[in-house]
Amino acid sequence: MKLAIVAGEASGDLHAAEVLRELKRLDPAIETFGIGCDLLAREGMRLVHHAREMGIVGFFNVLRHLRRFRRIFDETVNEIAREKPDAVLLVDYPGFNLRMARRCKELGLRVVYYISPQLWAWKKGRVKQVAKYVDRMIVIFPFEETFYRDHGIEAAYVGHPLIEEIGHIARPGVGSRGSGVGATSIAEPNASSPTPDTRLPIPATTIALLPGSRKAEVASLLPAMIDAVEILARERSVDAYVVQAPTIPRELLDEYVTGRNVRVVEHDHGEAVAAADVALSSSGTATLECAVLGTPVIVMYRLSLANYWLGRMVVTIPHFALINIVAGKKIVPELIQGDVNGRTIADETRRLLEPANYARVVEELAAVRSKLGDAGAARRAAESIMKAVQR
Repeated sequence: MKLAIVAGEASGDLHAAEVLRELKRLDPAIETFGIGCDLLAREGMRLVHHAREMGIVGFFNVLRHLRRFRRIFDETVNEIAREKPDAVLLVDYPGFNLRMARRCKELGLRVVYYISPQLWAWKKGRVKQVAKYVDRMIVIFPFEETFYRDHGIEAAYVGHPLIEEIGHIARPGVGSRGSGVGATSIAEPNASSPTPDTRLPIPATTIALLPGSRKAEVASLLPAMIDAVEILARERSVDAYVVQAPTIPRELLDEYVTGRNVRVVEHDHGEAVAAADVALSSSGTATLECAVLGTPVIVMYRLSLANYWLGRMVVTIPHFALINIVAGKKIVPELIQGDVNGRTIADETRRLLEPANYARVVEELAAVRSKLGDAGAARRAAESIMKAVQR
């Protein structure tokens, strides 16, 4: 089988790489090419373009870089037309991939979409476009399967890939988590040791900063996150680190953290989130990682004023954090636009770390995790793709 894959950002690259690994088990001779990041390349996919070329957020920011996006789009379509794959797998990234679906159908190709555009959150007219140009929608939330089938679109629910990718990671007992976070905890000396215990105090509050996988997100969110850390560090012992996304150059993060009370970790993303008492996160997949790992999180989103008002016009649901959307209620704080500042983030972090609030959020995150299905999403997605190709 020959498959084109288009995954325009880091989270899509991760999920698509897991699916490709399963597809190779089903068809060891599979050939793949398209757009992705390092993980898809590691699984053997030939990159027509690297997704780091596409790290722009917001409608008007995309307009400013329209020539680049058109070039990438046209070159990818031309390569798909030349290679004539058995199917095209589009992964998330709806602004780009819904247009790609249309072009691929015009080429007479079978189109499978993995990780649905959140049409249930937008004005729902876009669902007609999906019905026209997508042969099978593979979805990761149970309510999405019902939504698409109600609109006459073939849909298969496979569960959320994060359960398999990071669900096995255990949260270590960092600081005084779960028992009144806020005072430095010192490890007990080892009574059997003939020498004094010289270990340093364990920081009471470990904070993971997840500013996103696009440069524009990092620029709009990370400075405020760091300001919040430094406010909190005046009152308590803090160990804060930025978790580097694979699409973000280390040098860019160093520009923000140099001389500040924060470091950068080039670390397994899941392990870094699990090790934190609390996370400060951009909206998107990273927030669900926090839910799967049980790490309380403050979610933030900031756009230019024009992009923000455009979003207000098309979004039809009350929450923007995926955790709260899946829960059907607000369980973690959401900060948007002007509220994304150091003082407000620090205030919300203090409130979240109060023992009663902390325990409640941890319990409700476990309930969100239970709604994300069982492990095996990548295998089920691969099987669904094979069925779509073979019928």
